[in-house]
Amino acid sequence: MLFLFGTGKSTLKNQYPLHQCTCPNCHQTNTMIAGTVARYFHFFFLPVFPTSKDNIAICRHCNANFSYGQFTDEMKQAFDSQYNVNPNSRPIWHGCGCFLILMAIFFFVVLLIIGWFKSKDEPEKPEDKREAFLKTDIHKTKSKPSMETDSTSFYIKECLDGLLQDELDKNGIGYFSKQNGNKILIILHIDDMKKIKSSERHYMISIVKKCLELHEGYEDKELYIGIDGRWNMVLVSTPNGSDTKGKFADETLLLPFYDKPQNDIETVEIKKDSNDVNREGKK
Repeated sequence: MLFLFGTGKSTLKNQYPLHQCTCPNCHQTNTMIAGTVARYFHFFFLPVFPTSKDNIAICRHCNANFSYGQFTDEMKQAFDSQYNVNPNSRPIWHGCGCFLILMAIFFFVVLLIIGWFKSKDEPEKPEDKREAFLKTDIHKTKSKPSMETDSTSFYIKECLDGLLQDELDKNGIGYFSKQNGNKILIILHIDDMKKIKSSERHYMISIVKKCLELHEGYEDKELYIGIDGRWNMVLVSTPNGSDTKGKFADETLLLPFYDKPQNDIETVEIKKDSNDVNREGKK
């Protein structure tokens, strides 16, 4: 692929006739006109950013041109007096490419952020189906669980509302629970978990367990507790292991909750053949 880049130049709008000035080359008077040439870097002929500006003078009689450093004293005086009153400003389009590049980067970053949020809100499709179940359940948390639909979450919220003071926003906590045989999954989503030091976050697991001890029916249950922060799971406690360091918890510890209970045995229909039926008839 051919990349075309380099520098370009353009003569700026204002031009200044150098009256009573003599050309250093042909020595003619009143034949000089001065102006400004601006240079810019381009990529595929699109101006990206400005580089430099040069003031030059051209003799209309002999076509000789002179940079500002070659101006005579009278040429500098005539040029400066006009330039200071009406200076040559660089056109905006000399940097339009840089603006377009910045806009492209901005939209690219925005698309990445939008894509990340969409992927966060939509359950992934992992090889282990249990991961998909967990992702779905994490997004089912509600800030106001009801006794009729989720009694376990209702008990925990009622308890936490009485225990928490100003540590966390009570209305910002989401609750969800689910039962599978003798196992109970409990998920709390806490956006402002950062208000609690990482080393002290494990107390939240203890508080949840204490809240359930106040109610009957949870004594022999296997509790799978996950506390989700703004961006990731921060605490996990299960009968098979826990991760309570308070930063990035291993949520795969919760996956055994979705395994089929061992005592959940499917009934098998037994079909008798014709010989068995005849034997029973003879008896």
